[in-house]
Amino acid sequence: MRTTTKLPLHSLLLSFLLCLGLLGIYQHSSAQMKDRITYYLRFKAIDTTYLKCEYRYAFVDSGKTDTHLMVLLIGNKVQKFQGDDDYQSDSLGVLLDNKSYPASYIDSREKGIPFFRSSTKWSVYLGYPEGKVSIADRVFIDNYLSEELLEPIQWKINEDSVKNLMGYDCIQAECDLYGRHWVVWYAPELACSSGPWLLRGLPGLIVQAYDTEYLHDFLLLSVAERKIPIPFIERNYFKSEREKVIKAYMKYAADPGKVMFGSGLVRPIGKTAEEPLPRRRFLYTPLRRVTP
Repeated sequence: MRTTTKLPLHSLLLSFLLCLGLLGIYQHSSAQMKDRITYYLRFKAIDTTYLKCEYRYAFVDSGKTDTHLMVLLIGNKVQKFQGDDDYQSDSLGVLLDNKSYPASYIDSREKGIPFFRSSTKWSVYLGYPEGKVSIADRVFIDNYLSEELLEPIQWKINEDSVKNLMGYDCIQAECDLYGRHWVVWYAPELACSSGPWLLRGLPGLIVQAYDTEYLHDFLLLSVAERKIPIPFIERNYFKSEREKVIKAYMKYAADPGKVMFGSGLVRPIGKTAEEPLPRRRFLYTPLRRVTP
């Protein structure tokens, strides 16, 4: 027969108070962890904008269209093109000015940011370093940086092809760039030789650009005068050729689960090593055509 020993009342009370104390210590420790002093991101200002433009970017993969809001920051020496999510994050980083803050304060500032308007991971820095283009990208948890010479684009301007787009009288131009033939419409009244992605060098801002396979399409949504820093985000980058990064992302997009679980950093819950993982993929069609 099993016997039960009753604890005295004062012992039960002591145990209860001890539990409350341990809970308080845990909560205090959690609060301290949440309020740890940290940096949001590190950056250096590489130029100052005079124009901020927004573009709608749409690409097609396997008959499905994926749409993103993109931001073009134009300075006198550098222009930066990136997804709106990264632009919003970078803007908060600029506001925090490379200073450390309690994590809870950073969390509160992030709550007001309109994320989820673009999932693109790449950012293009034209003219940085001088005479080059730098492209920052992320594949799973790895950050990559590619640097290339800033080569001029050979444009064919079709002056007889004119149409009104987004309220601007635009002229058509064509070029070949990284394995695709591009048709663009630029607005001479917007006296700026910039455009989305790597497209630039015309006597007016590019209002629309699409490739002749109709896989990629950029459309200008807004133009505004702004005077804000253009930040280069400092991270621990792997330096790599751009084509190799694109191939790595194509592999990741085709089967992200395989890449994530194969890294050893993520384990599927409730599955043995022998069980096949469900195959899911991201929509992805690279702007630059790459060789197999």
